[in-house]
Amino acid sequence: MILKGVQDLTKYLGRAVMNATTDEFLAPYIQMAQDGELTRAVGAELVAEIDTQYNAENLSDENEGLLIYMQKVVAWYAYLHYLPFSIGNDGDNGLQEMSTESTAPVRIGVLDKRLRETERNAIEALENLLVYLESFDSDTYKDSPTAKASRTMFVPSATAMSEFLPQIDRNYRLYVNIRPYIVLAELDYILPRLGQEQYDQLKEALLESTATDPEKKLLRLIARALAHTAYWMALPNLQFALLSSGSIRVLSDFDGIYNRKNAPEQTVAYLIEQAETDSKKHLNALVNFLRKNLTTYPLYAASSAAGKEQTNRLPDNSKYNKVFRMK
Repeated sequence: MILKGVQDLTKYLGRAVMNATTDEFLAPYIQMAQDGELTRAVGAELVAEIDTQYNAENLSDENEGLLIYMQKVVAWYAYLHYLPFSIGNDGDNGLQEMSTESTAPVRIGVLDKRLRETERNAIEALENLLVYLESFDSDTYKDSPTAKASRTMFVPSATAMSEFLPQIDRNYRLYVNIRPYIVLAELDYILPRLGQEQYDQLKEALLESTATDPEKKLLRLIARALAHTAYWMALPNLQFALLSSGSIRVLSDFDGIYNRKNAPEQTVAYLIEQAETDSKKHLNALVNFLRKNLTTYPLYAASSAAGKEQTNRLPDNSKYNKVFRMK
């Protein structure tokens, strides 16, 4: 593991974990965070390389800096996994709350606040790691399927999406929920407007990091339109949660002390309408840009997409010669 025990944990968690806690007690949660959130985000290849070098005490110079980012992610997610189990013991008499003459079981409000802050810190640490990896020079990471999939996305991270939608607030968890809609929006709204050849060329440029200045300008317009479109598609569905039982319920937040109610139906409808309007605006801006720069993007100019009638636009009144009046 890339965290060897309590000593490594306290570097990132401070007094949240006591030095008296044994390494064996926390090891399952550390392993869970490393095999789970960290590996899903950056790929098994890079995690295995860092783990091997760290435990053999022969970290390369470039991996020294990366280790700190990765350890912080594992530390906070391990603590998040551990917290629900930190307030009780399983013994011969079943599950018992821990208490002594001078201490009492933690109140639910205190535990709730600790869980929320821990999750926030874990998400922020993971997003910082992903941003750092964008400029990290490592063949192990760059050649991994995880990195290739991320690199070829027009909106590759929560940070990138937050440039166009500040409400995302660099939240990796929210981005992960929206990412499936980004993939769908690419196929349904971006590909038909670019044409297959132009789309494939841009994907190749992203994969090989060889985008020219005109391609970078086009990629930014695509990312903006895609971010707004995916957000509009996802917004109605972000109101629901899938339970472990397989049932779906409307999201609510109640811990026994306070209740965070769902947004009113009219508010949600208004937000969806505004998101759809922004999506159409930026999709139209993308098409208008391409049609004004046909010589710069010959693959688009030669595609059937260039000749398609633009959707979501006002009618061209110049083709009408007469004025009709209604009485």
